Amino acid sequence: MASIQIQASGRIDERESAFPMAVQLPSGKILCSFSVGGGADVTGGTECAKSDDGGRTWTPSGVIFPANRAEGKANFLKLSLSPNGRTIYAYGAELSDNRHDAFGHRPTRALFCHSNDEGRSWSPPTYIPMPAEGASLEVSYGILPLGGGRLLAPAATLPSRERLGEKVLAAFSNDGGRTWPEQSVVFQDPQGRLGFFEHKFANLPSGRLLATAWTVTLGDYRDQPNSYTVSDDAGRTWRPPLSTGMQGQTLTPIPLSEEKLLVLYNRRYGQQGIIMCLVSLAGKGWSVEYEEVMYDGHAKHERSAEVASGIDELAAFAFGFPTAIRLHDGAFLATHWCVEGGVCGIRWTRLKIDGQ
Repeated sequence: MASIQIQASGRIDERESAFPMAVQLPSGKILCSFSVGGGADVTGGTECAKSDDGGRTWTPSGVIFPANRAEGKANFLKLSLSPNGRTIYAYGAELSDNRHDAFGHRPTRALFCHSNDEGRSWSPPTYIPMPAEGASLEVSYGILPLGGGRLLAPAATLPSRERLGEKVLAAFSNDGGRTWPEQSVVFQDPQGRLGFFEHKFANLPSGRLLATAWTVTLGDYRDQPNSYTVSDDAGRTWRPPLSTGMQGQTLTPIPLSEEKLLVLYNRRYGQQGIIMCLVSLAGKGWSVEYEEVMYDGHAKHERSAEVASGIDELAAFAFGFPTAIRLHDGAFLATHWCVEGGVCGIRWTRLKIDGQ
């Protein structure tokens, strides 16, 4: 039976940083982006670090996009790589730097920039048009390159306190990000009962696209099992959402094959932590074949009866945003943010899958 082994783990950054996402370049160098300042509340800009030894050691590698202090704007951008490895995309949100504004009340724009020289320099930012039905967006993943210059940029709508996460949208460019003429709805409950947060996306080997989302009830934001959906036509249309059966909040799929996934998710009930799983999509759908703790949150949590919703608990979270990439040597590099010793920073973990 396949299992996952933790080879090593350590810290990348210790400056109240959060929301990391890494890429490995054809040269073997790894770059990891993250926001600096404010921890998960995000009050600064986006920087990156590099590793030349498979993620074991890291050094600072510059600023991708600074905060705009004059206009009171912060940002957090996440990296992804073009299929040929020549272009690095940094995509995310520019938002008000007022950390005291509640979730869904920080004016937000989706933006991206790119680098063609292994991250040594970055293009000026480009703002991606999203529906203006609300003052805020949630951008929870990097751009997904689809090949042939086609790009997918996701965002969730946060139009009002009662409708946070009402839709997850995908904007599309067919010219490498110069224009964005298309959009599709990835997640939306036709009954108007469920909302979707912290979307993640993946390319499956067949060309199909897979998307996942932390799922809640709209209005009171009670956690429901995570949802997933598949597109058979490069994101133009999406199947109705299905349940993963996992009540795991943030959930990231990393394809191992067409029907096998490495999955990382946040468990915030009981013994908290980041969980690593092996999942099969064969047969009737989502089936967990292996599950173990990747990061122990060192805390036991039971929601207080005085807390009205999951949204009200965001300020108490002490870890999150786990993602991973497959490295050239066959290992996987996972990154996430977490608070350790009272400091919010970025942690890396090398994983090896045995018995595939």
